[in-house]
Amino acid sequence: MTQLEFNFDAAEVIPETPELRKGTDGQLLNGCFYERSTGAFVSYVLGRRHHVFNIDVLTKEWMEKTKRERWIE
Repeated sequence: MTQLEFNFDAAEVIPETPELRKGTDGQLLNGCFYERSTGAFVSYVLGRRHHVFNIDVLTKEWMEKTKRERWIE
């Protein structure tokens, strides 16, 4: 078996507790949102980004409604 070397100095540091996203009401984000900064439709679970949707499978009506009613920066 080949031994792999790991460079700890070049490793990315991941915080122990990731920053949780909250809505304007102070509650953790849950559900699907349109992120204006990325232009993507994403889902959040308990404030953590969970899934980025492929826009090819989304309906135009749903995307327009989500952009109007459930957008975040």
